[in-house]
Amino acid sequence: MARFRSTITDRGNVVLTQLIATGSQLQIVRAASGDGVPTVSPNTLTALVSPVTVDTQVQAKEFIDGNPSIMKIPVQVTNAGLESAVWIREIGIFALDGNGVEFLFAYSWLDGGDSDNILPPSSFLGDIENPADTVHIHDVAMFVTNQENSAISVQVGASSFVTSAQMIAYSAPLIHTQAANTVIESTGQSVEEIQRRQDYDIQAIKEQLDTGFTGTTVTHTFASAQLSQWKGYDGSGLPEGILDTTNNRLYL
Repeated sequence: MARFRSTITDRGNVVLTQLIATGSQLQIVRAASGDGVPTVSPNTLTALVSPVTVDTQVQAKEFIDGNPSIMKIPVQVTNAGLESAVWIREIGIFALDGNGVEFLFAYSWLDGGDSDNILPPSSFLGDIENPADTVHIHDVAMFVTNQENSAISVQVGASSFVTSAQMIAYSAPLIHTQAANTVIESTGQSVEEIQRRQDYDIQAIKEQLDTGFTGTTVTHTFASAQLSQWKGYDGSGLPEGILDTTNNRLYL
């Protein structure tokens, strides 16, 4: 799975400090995606390296108290309306300064090589009810204090496909009532296999947050013709997951 690293920009730190000093609040207004790779220290950036036009929505923040504490802002990226594949290598979160001017507050970049960070063309082009068939969630995690977290508000996009409740449900442990050796028909896996896989995924998410690295990805229905556009960990094949060829779904 592609891994991303995140930081508050230098400009973001200055503005946030100024707003806290005056008792004001920093408002995050939008997110954007790009396929560029930074050649300078990411915290010095004031814009994305190479912006791409894809559906990108910022979602509600989550504060994880600890030492250090982390503020996590999920950013949802979909392939709605895409006619060709796009690689997502950078995510920018934009906010308003004390004068109401928009600026790059936080930046998240791909840490390592490309893997499953591709957005394939949409197989639902022109379908108003189903504009996207691939959804990626990028958790932009930043080290902040409780005071800084309280001073930040997020303007959540109205067209988000995945709600905060769904994300929490995705990361929550399942309580199985079936026997461990029961085989789930939809996946062909036993209850024990599913539970172990989920426990591993949850632990991986926690470890990513503990180190500041994030990259939780949820991939939904795809068209069969898009399979050749996926690049696995070894440079070929599908990302690691469960392929359901009947319903054209890849469960990561």
